Amino acid sequence: MKSLKNIWILIITVIGFSAYSCKTEEIILHGDLSGKVIDAETGQPINTAMITISQINDTTISASDGTYNINNLIPGNYDIQVSKPSYETDTKGISVASAKTENINFALNGIPVPEISVKYLDFGLDSVRKSFTISNTGMGRMDYFITGSQDWVHLSSTSGDVTNETDTIFVSIDKNGLPGKKHLESIKVYSLAGKTIKQDTVKVFLNGVMDIDHNYYNVVKIGNQTWMAENLNVGKFIFASYTGVGQTDNNIIEKYCYDNTISNCSVYGGLYDWDEMMQYEPQDSGKTGTTKGVCPAGWHIPTQAEIFILEDNAGGNLVGGGNLKETGLTHWNDPNVGATNLTGFTAIGGGIWFNGNFESLGWESIFHSSTFISPYGIFGFQLGNEGSGIGTYFNSPNSHPGFSVRCVKDPPEK
Repeated sequence: MKSLKNIWILIITVIGFSAYSCKTEEIILHGDLSGKVIDAETGQPINTAMITISQINDTTISASDGTYNINNLIPGNYDIQVSKPSYETDTKGISVASAKTENINFALNGIPVPEISVKYLDFGLDSVRKSFTISNTGMGRMDYFITGSQDWVHLSSTSGDVTNETDTIFVSIDKNGLPGKKHLESIKVYSLAGKTIKQDTVKVFLNGVMDIDHNYYNVVKIGNQTWMAENLNVGKFIFASYTGVGQTDNNIIEKYCYDNTISNCSVYGGLYDWDEMMQYEPQDSGKTGTTKGVCPAGWHIPTQAEIFILEDNAGGNLVGGGNLKETGLTHWNDPNVGATNLTGFTAIGGGIWFNGNFESLGWESIFHSSTFISPYGIFGFQLGNEGSGIGTYFNSPNSHPGFSVRCVKDPPEK
């Protein structure tokens, strides 16, 4: 009997344990969130507003009727942020309960959005008055005020406000007593957009010329010609290799940098294959060049005839090189014979790419022209550190050397 009693106790214990083990686990039911986003002033629904739950970085956007839904949230407290351009961002807290849908609506206040018509004003050598506009692409009234970085930059207005209209700001340059070198200054526009102040910058360029990469160059007038007073540095750097593919006709301006070092282009400018410089246009032997090539708008590659005029204005081929060269030994090797830079051309010893090698940095510079002289080749002029003359240089375009480029300004239209 005792054995039978023990057996029943064991059976009851096993059944009890099994019943406990099979007890249903507690199931946590997720909650949902829904709502609508409207314009606080008009009451109209706002579509494509971004709704973000900060704690889990989950996002959705409002539909065309302004509604939104976020499902399967673990019960708890959340911060819901709603944002859209032209509106102030709004954030609200909400507690999500298990198996419930919480509803939270947003009414966004419209704010102004400033728009400045230009990023820069390029006055070049001759312009003294230009303008830009300030408009409001958002909602409500936008106040603004403007400051210039120099007292020779005059503004027609320094403050104002815009709602639906556009304000035009005239900028005038006072050149009295201003050095003739290039100037890079700025105008700051501060706009009150909602609760924040937005700053825009309009750059001011003077006494120079800008290429398509927004490099800004000194220029100089020599006789009746206006020349770039720095080596051209426009385009994409490509690696120069004796066995590799060089500059090609691919609608991308390409350049070499001395020793394949990009920083050398910032100092000495790019080195260009003749075809690339010409942008694959035919040679030009006119009295005045017409081939823009890689030059900025309104400028062109000089012809042989234009280089001869430069040579004459510099004092002739015997001493003109010295009058074109930068003085000192910063960009020329010793002895930099005869360098006076009387013309302001400021030629530097940028070296060359020739026969698969970079050569002559500080020793010489060779500048392309757009003219082919049969049967000799492409005409160019050469300056060196050991002489004050201007050398004549011919090369075959098939040899693809890389030389420096100086552009000359187009003559005024008649």
